[in-house]
Amino acid sequence: MTDKLDTLAGALPAGKGKAEADWNPPLSGHLDMCIGRDGNWFYQGEPMVREVLVKLFAGILRLEQGCYYLVTPVEKYSITVDGLPFVSRQLEVRDPGPHQQVVVTSNVGDVVVLGSEHPLCFRPAGNAEAVPCIHVRDGLYMLLQRSHFYQLAEMALEQSGDSDSIPGILSCGMLFALHV
Repeated sequence: MTDKLDTLAGALPAGKGKAEADWNPPLSGHLDMCIGRDGNWFYQGEPMVREVLVKLFAGILRLEQGCYYLVTPVEKYSITVDGLPFVSRQLEVRDPGPHQQVVVTSNVGDVVVLGSEHPLCFRPAGNAEAVPCIHVRDGLYMLLQRSHFYQLAEMALEQSGDSDSIPGILSCGMLFALHV
C-alpha cells in the first residue's frame, strides 16, 4: 500500500468504519482510485485485492454534489466512480408471500432489506441509461445485477398473474415497480 493510502486509512479514529456526518475536512486532492462499473476497486490502475481495505474505504465513501469522496476527520480525497459505487452480489427472498422481505448484499458486504429506507429505483449510472438500483445509505446506491433483476422480474410475473398489470416486487409490505 502506498503512503497516501496508509495516511488515509490511519486518519480514521479507532473503531470508526463509516464516514460521520460531522466530518468536514477541506479537500486534500484527487486520489488515483476508481470504482469500476462491476464494483471492483482500483488504485493507480491496479486492482485492490485486500477486501478489508476495500470495505474500509467503502465505509468512508461519500457523495457530495455529484462527486464521490473518501472522507476522514482530517482528509477528503475525490475519487472516480464509473457507474454506481456498489453492486449486488446476493439476493435472497425471506418468507415468500405477502409478508416477504427481499434482502440484497453488496460487493462490500452491505446488507439491505428492500423497503422504505432502501427502495428499488432506476437511476442513471455514469454515462449509462437508467439502471435498477437500491439505495444503501446517504445518497449512495447499489447497482442491481442483471441476474438479480431477472430473478425479481420472474417473481413479479408469478405474483401478478395479470398480463395487463405493471410488474412489481413486494418487500416489507411495499410494492416496487420493475420499470423506469
